[in-house]
Amino acid sequence: MENSEETRRLHRTASLIGVAAGASLLMYLIVAEFLRNYFKPFHGFASLPNPQTLRYVFYALAIGEVLSIRILQSLLLKRSQGDDARAVLFKLFRTSIVTVCLSEVPGFLGLALFLLSGLNKDLYALLAVSMVLVFMYFPRLRSWEDWIARNS
Repeated sequence: MENSEETRRLHRTASLIGVAAGASLLMYLIVAEFLRNYFKPFHGFASLPNPQTLRYVFYALAIGEVLSIRILQSLLLKRSQGDDARAVLFKLFRTSIVTVCLSEVPGFLGLALFLLSGLNKDLYALLAVSMVLVFMYFPRLRSWEDWIARNS
């Protein structure tokens, strides 16, 4: 492959962003555990009359986001007629960054739900969903090289 060095460089950058996304999810957990222990018992910073409604909304948003990642990924990777090898590589790079960053959304929603209502089990569930998504969409060099070979 002629752009092997550029592929590796862009993959390394995308991988670092993926690692940062995973690390930020870990930071969400650390912040939440700190707050739970510091403000024992922690019931959230907002006094919500019915946190269940907000809970359902956040779970629906997380499910919608999980489904939209797959759709968005296929749209971003769609090949145009004038795409050369470099354009294909940058399409893959951009798509990798977008999908791994969107994978963080359920965890962020879990943190927001925790901060508003103190529902820590929901935080754990939504963080787990985000971790799985980050793992699924983490940029892998072998996958990149295979995809570029098929689409160049």
